[in-house]
Amino acid sequence: MSRLRALILAGGFGTRLRPLSCTLPKIMFPVAGRPMIELVLSNLYSNGVDEAVLAIGYMADVIRRHLGRRFEGMRLHYSLEETPMGTGGAVKKAERFLRDGDFFVLNSDIIASPPLQEILSSHVVKDAAATIMLHRVKDPTHFGVAKIDRSLRIERFVEKPRRGDAPSRWINAGVYVLDPEVFDYLPPGRKASIEREVFPKLASSRRLYGYRYNGEWFDIGRFEEYKRANRAALSRLSRNEPSVGSDVRVHADARLVPPLRLGPRSRVGAGATLGPYSSVGESVVVGEGSKVSGSILFSRVHVGKNSHIRNAVVGEGAVVGENVRIWDGCVIGDKVYIHDGVRLVHDVTVCPHKEVTRSITCPGVVT
Repeated sequence: MSRLRALILAGGFGTRLRPLSCTLPKIMFPVAGRPMIELVLSNLYSNGVDEAVLAIGYMADVIRRHLGRRFEGMRLHYSLEETPMGTGGAVKKAERFLRDGDFFVLNSDIIASPPLQEILSSHVVKDAAATIMLHRVKDPTHFGVAKIDRSLRIERFVEKPRRGDAPSRWINAGVYVLDPEVFDYLPPGRKASIEREVFPKLASSRRLYGYRYNGEWFDIGRFEEYKRANRAALSRLSRNEPSVGSDVRVHADARLVPPLRLGPRSRVGAGATLGPYSSVGESVVVGEGSKVSGSILFSRVHVGKNSHIRNAVVGEGAVVGENVRIWDGCVIGDKVYIHDGVRLVHDVTVCPHKEVTRSITCPGVVT
């Protein structure tokens, strides 16, 4: 039996997740305490994938240092892009790893649990050149929407249609099975889009099919989706009991409210409350009387006494002073220093290494 291989598209800049993606590649963002790429790889391994190729560019060394050459039982390869190659260019560049049989392609910023073996079986039975996992959404106007027939053959895609023009609510969900013949459609050495340059040709030859996926699906391109993915993962991990890492010290008068992930070597002071729906990284300090709810704190964050962080994301190494309020939709970059008594009311973004000395009551960006 041939080995199962997958290509993970992980070369993007994560522009919409700035300022946190300025200092950390998007696929390394924690989801319920675990880097996003590990969730993707774990699902591949549980579906029998033997080898994975990561198409990387932006902050490639960070990714390679973290993952190395093996993950769980899988062998890892890296296809380095000096400049962004697009989906088609990335597939073509990795051809030497993938030429031997049908292979998977996955967008690294999609959090889901696709039944890859079922998708592959459907692909083989229908003698498809490409099979695309489709997911049904309420509002298809931000996606590529599939027009499909009863056999799930894809006739065409409509990109970001107006609501009344959408042929269905089934969108391209960022997981493909491809026959090696697809390489013949892709030009070497240049940027290319498999969605715009290859899939229409396969549709016209009646060899492009869909697979309907009804499970959880999150496109981690915006902070709201990133927080939603964390909430869902936390619900699975610690619905009834907090998940607490090793060497954690929690004061007897503190409260840990599930769903909650508290990373290793963290410290929680007297009267503090963590949770619900919070993911707290490793070596985080939460001071006496402080509250963290509905939020994601990256590693080595320090929160002073009597501060409250609600529905926010706080980057690695940030320092939050005493009596600080950080409210809904705020995003705090790495190593930011927020002075005592500051209020960030809602949708305030603070770029890395900045110092915030005054309250901000309107949405905006601190650069």
